[in-house]
Amino acid sequence: MTPVACSFYVRTPVGADQFYYDPINVASPHGDGKLHTLHPPLPGDLIHLWDTVKNLGGTHEVLARRWLHSSYGSFNWPVLEPQPTVGPLLELIVVPAEDAFRNQVLRPDEEGPTL
Repeated sequence: MTPVACSFYVRTPVGADQFYYDPINVASPHGDGKLHTLHPPLPGDLIHLWDTVKNLGGTHEVLARRWLHSSYGSFNWPVLEPQPTVGPLLELIVVPAEDAFRNQVLRPDEEGPTL
């Protein structure tokens, strides 16, 4: 099974039903700014993303996904090959989100951090 190359875009509202979609460049051994994984996140999932170009990041919620598969006879799926030589591309739209443990409090018997 070939990994999915995931590209992430942060959606930012700029008006009534209008948005900016800014790419997030994640560290990758491929040097392409994509997350290569066999388990791409689903809409509703929380994922921590760090942009290596902007040097910032945080927790994001996946809003939507768009798959891009290779066409038979293309460079990524040569004629007579039974399957593509490269995995599909997946574009994911995300928005900044709070962490899953945002409502966590200390138990009465636990000591809080000292300042």
